[in-house]
Amino acid sequence: MRILTASPVRQKPEILTLFLESLTRLDSGGHHVDFLFVDDNENEASRTLLEAFQAKNIGAAVIRSETEDKQAYQRDEVTHYWNDALVDKVADMKDRILEFALDRQYDAVFLIDSDLLIHPNTLVRLADEEKDIVSNIFWTRWQKDALELPQVWLMDEYSFYRKSRQAPLSDEEANDRAHAFLDQMRVPGVYEVGGLGACTWISRDVMEKGVRFRRLPNVSFWGEDRHFCIRAAALGFRMHVDTRFPAYHIYRESDLPGAIRYLEIHANVRKSAISISLCMIVKNEEESIERCLNAVEGIADEIVVIDTGSTDRTKELVKRFTNKVYDFEWIDDFAAARNFAFSKAGMDYILWLDADDVIEECDRQAFIALKKELDPAADSVLMDYVLMTDGSGTPTVSLKRNRLVKRSKGFRWIGAVHEYLEVNGIIVQSGIAITHKKERAYTDRNLLIYRRRLERGETFSIRDMYYFANELKDHAWFEEAVERYQLFLATKQGWIEDNIAACLKMADCYASLYERDNQLRALFRTFDYDRPRAECCCRLGALFLAENRLQEAVYWYETAAALGAPPQNGAIVDLAAWTWLPHLQLCVCYDKLGQLEKAFGHNEKALACQPNHPSMLYNKKYLEERLGKKAVG
Repeated sequence: MRILTASPVRQKPEILTLFLESLTRLDSGGHHVDFLFVDDNENEASRTLLEAFQAKNIGAAVIRSETEDKQAYQRDEVTHYWNDALVDKVADMKDRILEFALDRQYDAVFLIDSDLLIHPNTLVRLADEEKDIVSNIFWTRWQKDALELPQVWLMDEYSFYRKSRQAPLSDEEANDRAHAFLDQMRVPGVYEVGGLGACTWISRDVMEKGVRFRRLPNVSFWGEDRHFCIRAAALGFRMHVDTRFPAYHIYRESDLPGAIRYLEIHANVRKSAISISLCMIVKNEEESIERCLNAVEGIADEIVVIDTGSTDRTKELVKRFTNKVYDFEWIDDFAAARNFAFSKAGMDYILWLDADDVIEECDRQAFIALKKELDPAADSVLMDYVLMTDGSGTPTVSLKRNRLVKRSKGFRWIGAVHEYLEVNGIIVQSGIAITHKKERAYTDRNLLIYRRRLERGETFSIRDMYYFANELKDHAWFEEAVERYQLFLATKQGWIEDNIAACLKMADCYASLYERDNQLRALFRTFDYDRPRAECCCRLGALFLAENRLQEAVYWYETAAALGAPPQNGAIVDLAAWTWLPHLQLCVCYDKLGQLEKAFGHNEKALACQPNHPSMLYNKKYLEERLGKKAVG
């Protein structure tokens, strides 16, 4: 994207120096960024500063103001003093900037006053919002001893509440609404407003439609920004404000010490560092919620927690970490609750976790590094989700999840139960893992939701058909589960990995029902969908080993061992089946066949994956003794 960062400049050198320093720290986020200054300075030192900036920065341009001074611009420690001629002059300079951008085919203009200092990531954040008009917030005491107020408003010239002729507000109601708006402006996020100015992203579409700053002849509102906003609203453009990283306004010379502190504070901000909102839905999670929230230290810039009806201390504990705690009436719909949580997020990216998830320390450090290094063009980051570990903490079962997603993309959760996040765009693979540590026994909550939906006559999606069968299997309704798996597979519309998993789970149901032949058929059915999976081969090996059909067992375990790496497509992976398990079972098979060297070799391969596994250590000692005796004999 080609962006023109531009400013009309009539500024004192000491303020202009800080403004230009702020611009040099601005992160482009991979966009092509140029600079344009309309020089209206009387002070020669200020002109020299602009020329020096132009000389150091390729793509920077300085053009002279074409409007004659009719009256000098004045300001002091009390306020700034404007008149119609000065406002018209500023409007002309701003419109000239927009015409410059149109002529040179820029995609957007970031129009900023020269007495503002901005956070280094401001431009990237505004670009990521993909909005036509959005201002970065700043706060100012327009009168020296007055309340600090933002440069955005909701209605009319500078009203902080919405009003209607049909329903006039009392003074108290108007005051309450104004305070509510100002309080909201202190909460990091992006909000729709009715007016804005001074630090604004303007899309090419807005410029092409003719939105300009010049005075409307039939409107008496004061200030060129108001006339711009009236035109924008009349043409159907919505206006927004980004409150996440407020700019600093040097409105008076007495603000200069604060300006220097602002630059010092943000001096070490890494360019392109992303901000993250953690979004969670919870209910009665007092046993695990603190562990989860402690694990995101240094990762989450904002924590949003949606409570769906806790009766324990969950909300009390959560409020130690965040004040963004919201109630959500439970309606048997996980996607609705998660989408509500996402709607409350205000940072660049959204991380979602369940209360019984943790981020181990090594993964937390990797996540912090990712936060600094992630390309802001990424729309989603895939991370491992570890569902089971062995005694040493090594993952045994895992899958991939779109765990970190760009908020501005507006990705949505789909599905009342076993919901999924529908994403697209640029997806980045990461080695970071989220670990699931279930503390409480599984309940029949999901199964009951499905049964209630069935009773209401709802039509299940293909995905729901699969997960309903899973719930039936997990709660030992094996015969009904088999029926539902068969219905799911009969649609021929399932994801390949779900089809394979359905066959494997159906085989497990038949095993529990002691229907060996159907179990075998279900396992072989997986080959209808794709190449063999290690999980299936190991099940076949186990079936034949249990029947002492050792050659058949060896064949399937050897096949599993030779498959290589598992698919990296987000499917659940039993890592044991793809690594050490077939070798351990081959050790058993070859021992029974009297082929001790092969048994020893496979046990060594298994040990390479699990050096402290007690069965493998026992096998090693046992086989060394057997082989030693055989060698002596």
